[in-house]
Amino acid sequence: MSNLSETRVIVMLILEHTEPSSCLHWIAVSQGRYEQAEEGCLMEGDGLSQQQWLRQRLLLASLALGSLLLLVARVGTLDRLQLICPIKVRMPPAGVSWETPLHTFQHKHTHRLKLHRTNSTRQKLQMHLLIKQLPRAIIIGVRKGGTRALLGMLSLHPDVVKASQEIHFFDNDQNYARGIDWYREKMPFSFPHQITIEKSPAYFITEEVPERILKMNSSIKLLVIVREPTTRAVSDYTQVLEGKERKNKMYDKFEELVIDTNTSEVNTKYKAVQTSIYTKYLEHWLKFFPVEQFHVVDGDRLIIDPLPELKLVEHFLNLPSWISQYNLYFNATRGFFCLRYNFVFNKCLTGSKGRIHPGVDPSVKEKLQRFFHPFNQKFYQITGRTFNWPRGFQ
Repeated sequence: MSNLSETRVIVMLILEHTEPSSCLHWIAVSQGRYEQAEEGCLMEGDGLSQQQWLRQRLLLASLALGSLLLLVARVGTLDRLQLICPIKVRMPPAGVSWETPLHTFQHKHTHRLKLHRTNSTRQKLQMHLLIKQLPRAIIIGVRKGGTRALLGMLSLHPDVVKASQEIHFFDNDQNYARGIDWYREKMPFSFPHQITIEKSPAYFITEEVPERILKMNSSIKLLVIVREPTTRAVSDYTQVLEGKERKNKMYDKFEELVIDTNTSEVNTKYKAVQTSIYTKYLEHWLKFFPVEQFHVVDGDRLIIDPLPELKLVEHFLNLPSWISQYNLYFNATRGFFCLRYNFVFNKCLTGSKGRIHPGVDPSVKEKLQRFFHPFNQKFYQITGRTFNWPRGFQ
């Protein structure tokens, strides 16, 4: 193939001193063809004057030097440089080509093609293996318990892939009517061995959700992250209050919402109070799933010392132990732990997390703690995990 043949033109200039002659020989080599140029010799006795003879010699020397410089400039592309005198037509030995063998280029081309095909095959294989899977674990709640922090921390594990947003598939009738394939399409791509996890805190308190999840996967693992009930209620109020203030709307004080002005008792109709009665909702979930499929995460401990809680979740999800203290570092400015995925990429929760709670009347806080205490005791009994939540003064 002519496009694979290298055309080399080697001009060799030899200025040889003979007594008293000088021979200038040119050999032009092009594509393996050899031609002998005319040979000219200048003799001192050819009738030329001494001045003409010197001029001729200088001209020949200049040509020789120019040709040599040209060769040096192109040395990277030349196969060989030989000084030959006297000149004899020398053809390559029989069966030997002066050109670079075609199979050499073919071998290099084939090798590059194989590497390209190998990389392409690997990429195609990976793309073929990447699929969208239904979740094998769901963080079902609770609101303001630390669901986003938990999901973010679990995503540190290489075998965990998280949904980028709350899907609200099981608690929203319109979304649920779109079908399971719509839900799957909302999931991120993952490899078959990875676990896809999503979180929607509203799942925990929505009556229809347990049965709907059961129809999708009866063996799914369910994560519930909780905080001390009174603290969670205040955090819930704080989030709503911030939303109202952004819209320049008035909002009642926390104490006015949690205490019934008619009875001076805890207002059980206030949603922030209802959500903190964990046992009420957990008992409903246990009508559909055995307790072994639930794991309760201590949201208060996750804030101050997250690693032990994450190791428990790894065990519950049958994941190899991977998350370490290296992946978690305390941000003094933000006041909570941030995530270190590698030496380049770090991430903290958004500014909406870690809001400063408004001050609450101590007597109201105590009344709430007393109210939640019997529900907490039952929650400990069901889950098999005890939390050091205050009881309130008896």
